[in-house]
Amino acid sequence: MSQKTLLFISQFAHPGTWSPSTWRRVQDGDDETAALRTLLGSIDMLDRLNYIGIKAHQGEPLPDNLDAIDGVILGGSFASVADNHEWQRRISGWLSRWRETGKPMMGICGGHQLMTTMLGGRVERSPHGPEVGSLPVTRTAAGREHFLFDGFDDNSCFFFGNFDRVIEVPEGTTILGTRPNLPAAALDHGGNWVSVQFHPETTCDRMATCWAELDPAQGARYNFIPGCEGMIRNYIQGNGLV
Repeated sequence: MSQKTLLFISQFAHPGTWSPSTWRRVQDGDDETAALRTLLGSIDMLDRLNYIGIKAHQGEPLPDNLDAIDGVILGGSFASVADNHEWQRRISGWLSRWRETGKPMMGICGGHQLMTTMLGGRVERSPHGPEVGSLPVTRTAAGREHFLFDGFDDNSCFFFGNFDRVIEVPEGTTILGTRPNLPAAALDHGGNWVSVQFHPETTCDRMATCWAELDPAQGARYNFIPGCEGMIRNYIQGNGLV
């Protein structure tokens, strides 16, 4: 049986709004497609998948042939969904096509917000300021039974770093997890689509580096979280991609 193809869409930041030199000491630098490849190797998934990474924020084209893709992960972004950049509109249009296939997708942080808005939900600037640090997620009853949280409990922490939050979920969406200031921290949108406000795919070093140019003091709020990357494995295995 041939391997299935996993597409990672990076929407890291609007071109010109970050300094690549800030990322030189971090493994894989500012290339999230390389960082996701490294993660897949660490969880023994890379050799079991055909992996494709696309930097959509830098104008790399998204695939026209949706039949050649089996699953998608949409990464986070320094950009807000309210920015409405051309590349964000391009991703949204592609997501509309992907939704029609019924095939799986996972959104992370900015991907969580973009997926939610294109499905009819609402995102706002958090009135409490940014959610920052290695923080636990409280699972709902649905979340406790969901494959995405297999192996996790309400003490399990994930990396947060977001100014915006989902405040209204789309029709037909189930809330899987919350935090005191995040009423929709993890969602199942139906149709094999899930999304999370936090980052299970990254490291404390990468999260701290995200703040290096914005507010360096915030970097101290991240600590090593062993095993949080297991959520990416759950997404892959739960959708039969391996």
